[in-house]
Amino acid sequence: MMYDAIIIGAGPGGYVCAIEISKLGGKVCIVEKNGFGGTCTQRGCIPTKYLHSVGDFVRKASMSKSYGIDSKIDLDYKILKSKMFTTVGKLASGIQLLLKDNGVEIVEGEAEIISPNKVKVGSKILETKNVVIATGSTPVPISGYDFKEKILSTDTFWSMDELPKSIAVIGGGYSGCEFASILNVLGCKVWLIEMEEALMPDNPQEIGKTLEKYMRIDGITVLTNSKVEKITDNGILVNGQNIDVEKILVCVGRKPNIGSDEMKKLGIEFNGKGIDVNKKMLTSVSNIYAIGDITGKYQLAHVASKQGEVAAHNITGHDSEMDYSVIPFCVFTFPEVAFVGDCSGKSGEFPLRANAKANCLEDTRGFLKVFEKNGICVGAIIIGTRASEIIGEVTIAIKTQLKIEKFLEVIHAHPTLSEAFTEAVRDINGQSIHLPSRTKS
Repeated sequence: MMYDAIIIGAGPGGYVCAIEISKLGGKVCIVEKNGFGGTCTQRGCIPTKYLHSVGDFVRKASMSKSYGIDSKIDLDYKILKSKMFTTVGKLASGIQLLLKDNGVEIVEGEAEIISPNKVKVGSKILETKNVVIATGSTPVPISGYDFKEKILSTDTFWSMDELPKSIAVIGGGYSGCEFASILNVLGCKVWLIEMEEALMPDNPQEIGKTLEKYMRIDGITVLTNSKVEKITDNGILVNGQNIDVEKILVCVGRKPNIGSDEMKKLGIEFNGKGIDVNKKMLTSVSNIYAIGDITGKYQLAHVASKQGEVAAHNITGHDSEMDYSVIPFCVFTFPEVAFVGDCSGKSGEFPLRANAKANCLEDTRGFLKVFEKNGICVGAIIIGTRASEIIGEVTIAIKTQLKIEKFLEVIHAHPTLSEAFTEAVRDINGQSIHLPSRTKS
C-alpha cells in the first residue's frame, strides 16, 4: 500500500498532522514507539498540570481555616500518582481512538527512514509519498553527571513513588519554575538554581523578577547568578555552599531526537537545535517534513500541533505557511504566568488586587499588562491566578490586530478575571475606572 504520508511520532504534532491529512482526504499511517500523546501527554504537560491542579487544591486547603473550614492536609502521593496516570492513560487512549476514528493506520514500534519513500518498522517496509518526522526531544543532562537515582530528569521524575522531603531544581526556565513551585506547595523543601541573573531569562525581565519575589515569599530558596559546581552523594555544591537534598531535578533544556547518521544518509540538513525546515515545514528533502521539538523552533505542544496542521495542508495540496509571530506562553507556577506578543513599549497595567473575581477567589497576587503600538494591541503579560485561561482573549486581539478602541467596545461579564483586560487597556491612557486617578507621563 502506498500512503500519502507516514508520520513518525504520535505526540501533539504527529497525531494532529495525521488526523488533519485524513480529514483532507489523504491516506496516512502513524508510527509510535513510546505512548500516544508523546512526552506532552505521557511525561510532560499533562502530569505536571495535574500536579499543579492538586497543588492549587492543597494551597487553598492550607488556608481553609480562614474561611471557617477546619481541615487537615495529609497527602498520599501514591494515590495521587495513580489518579494522575489514570488521567494520562485516558487522554492517551482518547488520542488513539481519534486516530482510529479518522481512518489513520497505527503501527506501534520504532521507525527507520530507509529512503525518502520507505519507512521500516520491525520487519515491515511501508511505502509513502511523504514522511513527517515528529520524534520530539529528550532531556539534557548536566555535563559530567548522568541521570540516575538521585539525579532526575523531567522524564525520570515520574518513576518516584514518594515525593522527596527536599529537592534542588537546576534551571530556572519554564519547567524548572513549574516543578519548583508545584513541589513547594506539595510539601517539599525546594532550592531553585539559575545561572542567569533572573528566572526565565529569555523573556521580559519583569516576569522572572516578579515570579522570584512570589517564590521567595512562598518559602522557595531561589539562587540566581548561581552555578552548580559539584554534585555529591550528600547533595549539591553551589557558590561554594553545600546544599543537602534528597533529590536533584535537572531542568536545563531538551535536545531534539535526531538520528544524525540517518539524517546525513537521507540528505536532511540539521544543526544543534534541530532539523532545518521552511515555513511549510519542509526539510531540505522535497517530500520529508519535520514538526514539533525536532525542529528546534519552540518546544511547545500547541506550536507542534499548528506545525502539524501546516504540514498536513501542504502534503494534501493546500498551500500553508507557519506564522510564529503570535504565540502564547503559559507557565503553571503559583501564581501562573502567561504572556504573548511584543511585550515592550507603551502599556497599561491593572493589579489583580483591584479585580472583584480575584478577591472572591482570595487570590489577588499579580497583574495584567497590555502593550500597544499605533493604537493596536501588540502584547500582554499576565501574572496571577488562572492566567493560562485568560491569555487566549488577548492572543486573538493581537492576531487580528485589534484596535484599542474596539477592544474597549467589548462588554465583559462581571465578576470575571477577564474584566482586567478592559482596565489595563484603559490604563494605557490613564483612564482606568477601578484605579485611583493619576497623571500619566
